[in-house]
Amino acid sequence: MKKRVWFKIWGVLFLAILGAMFLSSSVFAQAKPIVLGLPSSFFQPLVKSGKIAIEMAIDEINAGGGILVKSEGVKRPLKLVTADTRCGEPGTPVHAALMAVDKMIAEEKPDALIVAPFRSEAMVATMDLIAKYKMITIQTIAQTPKLIEIFQNDPSKYKYWFRATTNSTYVGTTAARTVDALRKEYKYDKFFAIAQDTLWAKASADALKGRLEGLGWKMVGLELVPVGTNDFSPVLSKVRGSGAQLLYVVGDMPTLPVCFKQWKSMKIPTMLFLDFAVVTSTKAWSMYGEDLDYVMVMPFPGGTGAPVKALPKSVEFHSHWAAKKLPGMDDPRTVSSAYDAVYILKDAIERAGFIPSKDPDKFAEFVEKTDMMGVSGRIRFDKATHQQIFNGDPKEASIIVSYQWRAGKMIPIFPDLVAEAKVELAPWMK
Repeated sequence: MKKRVWFKIWGVLFLAILGAMFLSSSVFAQAKPIVLGLPSSFFQPLVKSGKIAIEMAIDEINAGGGILVKSEGVKRPLKLVTADTRCGEPGTPVHAALMAVDKMIAEEKPDALIVAPFRSEAMVATMDLIAKYKMITIQTIAQTPKLIEIFQNDPSKYKYWFRATTNSTYVGTTAARTVDALRKEYKYDKFFAIAQDTLWAKASADALKGRLEGLGWKMVGLELVPVGTNDFSPVLSKVRGSGAQLLYVVGDMPTLPVCFKQWKSMKIPTMLFLDFAVVTSTKAWSMYGEDLDYVMVMPFPGGTGAPVKALPKSVEFHSHWAAKKLPGMDDPRTVSSAYDAVYILKDAIERAGFIPSKDPDKFAEFVEKTDMMGVSGRIRFDKATHQQIFNGDPKEASIIVSYQWRAGKMIPIFPDLVAEAKVELAPWMK
């Protein structure tokens, strides 16, 4: 008799638990999603991989029940909507990108934007749209310092914009510090730069020039190459005749691999530091093989191109990517920033207790106070610039990591705090 009573009690409890689980999942399924808008150029591999990273973050968050919105007393799922700005395609005018962003905001009514237009020129023009719609934007691609200048000229107008990734000044400065290790180790002091003729690439070359000259280096040549250049041998001949010991190449056009192939076949007597997309992912070796040996690369935020042991979140990020059997990244440079952007918004929503679109002016204050660990280290924003802070210590801020290709692997070589090996010279330089 007692057993039957207990069976009934346990049966009722079991059904109650099942009912609660069903009710919980039903409420989650019915909860209005928090909509994230991704307006960018899907012609670019960087944006395609960034979208995958965003979807991975959204899946992780939704699998955990979504984001708790305290003011509503519910957990809400995330939903992604996209718009192709086409600004990464040759010949696309800036106003076309603006129209795509405007249309997305008006029709999809996202609660926040992430990533944003690919090309710096388009992102600069988009700043006024962000201000017009008071649209919280966690921007993670465009690198031009001009965005900080725009923000600082009128912080109250542009307070909804945050750059949650590197900028070209950070990139150029870190590249310079990486290169300067060669001066200290091998007494090198002359460098040559080849830059794609775009705002962000020229800014990177300028930042590198200023920093290296301050360290005792001399720029012996600078060549700006148009987008679409597919023969670098004339420029490389100038490099050979310049006496440079280090060649820095920066850009994002798909024909840039020709440059390092010709560098190797012509045995240009320099070390090569490449600041462009297709060689910054572990997938690159399967495409280019030994042509990459001894090439130095910098996929912008630390841990985005390949995991770094000293950055636990980067190991976790790449492990999750592999476990889901997601496609390899053709361009990983700010992919981890897109992933982190979703978590930045999650963190801010949970601290604020409301979604960005409810009170964007107030919500911006919570984004300003972000302090969390991400793929590239500690994520914080400079209140005076709304720029994610980068330095050399991942416990204090985010970091940029330089790697060197060796026998099929990207090995972290800079900064010393996270390096897993020292830089080595190309064989014909020894």
